[in-house]
Parts: sequence; structure tokens; C-alpha cells
Amino acid sequence: MTVDLLLRIWELRHPALRGPAPRAAARAHVLGSLAALAPHYRAGLALALRLVPPALLLLTGRRPATAPPAALLPGLRRVERLPLLGRAVRTAETLALYGGLDAAAAAVGATAGDDPLRLLLTARGAGRADPR
Repeated sequence: MTVDLLLRIWELRHPALRGPAPRAAARAHVLGSLAALAPHYRAGLALALRLVPPALLLLTGRRPATAPPAALLPGLRRVERLPLLGRAVRTAETLALYGGLDAAAAAVGATAGDDPLRLLLTARGAGRADPR
């Protein structure tokens, strides 16, 4: 499925999407958002996302399912520069990040009033949270 291919590439770009829980949440968020769209928008976005593997094949000369990360990342950057298709890919990536970050926040017991940056730093061990 195209979303799984894109998630594989996005995991290389965004550490917040690595791991089974954030990946599953990101996938669910993208697919859930697609399902919530009006039928004609859903069809258009789904069609655009289905064009990503052939576009990657044409732009990189490699099959996306077996291509190494060194080919996928630059290939996706080239796809993102294409009109309409690039917008669809960037939109889906944004949805995936929302889902992945929500999963990361839930893993550390976030509540609605918490500072997302503070939670991410605490969850990743990259810094200490300021006591409140």
C-alpha cells in the first residue's frame, strides 16, 4: 500500500514516526483522515497517492519497494516538487506526523494542557522538563 511505502520514507526523515506505536498511529491518522474526506476529495487524494510509486520508479529508476533509503529520500524530494502530486504527499506527511506525535504524547501520559515540545523532549530524553 502506498501509505506504508510513504511511512517507510517518512520514518527516515522524522524520528517521531519510528517505532511500532507511532507508525501505527500515523498510518491510522492518514487513513482515517482520508476516510473522513468528502468522496470526491477522497478519490482525488487517493489517486494522487497511488501515483507515488510509479513516480518514484520513473524519477529514481528503482522499484520503491526494494530501493535503499539513499534512493528513496532524494526520489521523494523530487516527487514533492511535482505539481499536485507533491501537495498530496506533503499533506499526507503532515497527517502522519500529527498521528505519530499524538502517539508519542499519549505514551508519556500527556493531557490537553501540556506543552507538546516539553513532552517530546521528555519522551525522547533529549532534555529535562522544567518543573512547574
